[in-house]
Amino acid sequence: MSTEGFIFDYAKCVGCHACMVACYVENKIEPSIAWRQVNTINSKRIPLAGFLNLSLACNHCVEAPCLKACPAKAYIKDEHTGAIIHQPEKCIGCRYCTWACPFDAPKYNENHGIVEKCNLCNHLVSKGLKPSCAKQCPTGALSFSSLDKIQNSYPVGIPATNYQPRIKTLRSEIIEAIPQLDISITGFEKIEYESQKITSSAKIQAKNEWPLVFFTLIFAFLSGWIYAFDLEGSIVLKSIFVATGVLGILLSTFHLGKPFRAWHSITNLRTSWLSREILFCVLFFFSSILYLFLFHSKFMLVTTSVLNLLLLISIEMVYSVPKKNYTTPLHSSNTILTALMFALLYNGLLKLLVALIVIKALLYIVRKGTQPILTLSIILVFIRVFGLILSIGIISLTNDNSLLLLFSLITSEVIDRYEFYNDIYVDTPLKILEKLDNDAVMKWLNKD
Repeated sequence: MSTEGFIFDYAKCVGCHACMVACYVENKIEPSIAWRQVNTINSKRIPLAGFLNLSLACNHCVEAPCLKACPAKAYIKDEHTGAIIHQPEKCIGCRYCTWACPFDAPKYNENHGIVEKCNLCNHLVSKGLKPSCAKQCPTGALSFSSLDKIQNSYPVGIPATNYQPRIKTLRSEIIEAIPQLDISITGFEKIEYESQKITSSAKIQAKNEWPLVFFTLIFAFLSGWIYAFDLEGSIVLKSIFVATGVLGILLSTFHLGKPFRAWHSITNLRTSWLSREILFCVLFFFSSILYLFLFHSKFMLVTTSVLNLLLLISIEMVYSVPKKNYTTPLHSSNTILTALMFALLYNGLLKLLVALIVIKALLYIVRKGTQPILTLSIILVFIRVFGLILSIGIISLTNDNSLLLLFSLITSEVIDRYEFYNDIYVDTPLKILEKLDNDAVMKWLNKD
């Protein structure tokens, strides 16, 4: 059986956006959401610098990462057409699929609180017709047919993956034909362009992910604190433990577009790390309550510890999807290290705590040492490093796990966790083309 998919010819695309208009009309999409996008090298249309367009939507991969990542099973695959269909009634608006997809196909609709994406015009394809975008392309740059005999060219702007996207590209070598001419011919001055680099907003930004910053940090903190309680532990402290956990769970729902559908999030345990994270979070929290208030036994502590470890592993695996701005196998805000740090603190193992703080400090310095220095980054780095030094100083001078030490550690950990979300990213087609765009234009502008 032949595999059908999109065929895109770089040499024929003139950037007319007819494919986008066709998609809008056929699927009744509400702007400013666009299921299909046309991205361009030399989007500023600098005269004589040439240009290259890329029309791209969902590629309906054979091994679709969105389908595997979604914790709510909001995606299904049509076995007849191979289309990956999003079911809006099941979507919880967690946006994890937008992290998992390297082609930027799922789009988050803030007005509706859910994700949307191309459905391959499945109502047409299932009848043997072509998707509207391919049908309406006036130059034949975008078509839809069997991919089996198509010799794929290097896909400019399309990330290389193992997901088997159902798209092949033709004649990408035209990018080498972009002319490099003297700018004086155009009548424009260099100064008009050389400071105008294109930069789109990052898909993952710490300021937008603050609920996750505090959720992950709170449960790392509780994962260490649970080992500090004995049979005669204070009921007040136990109540604070529970209240803190409730706060963390409530904060996590702030990241959802549809928080009242949160129960859907544990329906894809087979393939989604986010689904596993949520399940183990709930199990660890209730196991902790049972341990603290009803069954204060070694068996219950071991059970809680196992769930604790599974939760922390799941949290880290959730963030294995995006790329990182660092190369070390561990990062300083790793939740397992953070949980261990608080466990050592509450059990009075201060020498081991100092050793772990030093390790976290080294990991932090290595991570930040390879990144551009910005004003805000300098301030945050200073506070973070100062907090670690202060913590070691408090331990050395007082030999006590005081409230000041706890405050110092928590403050520096909040900053580290916040910065972690700025150190992860999704390398979308737009980002790839932006780099090519800026490099090509700046090369042309600097040509003697």
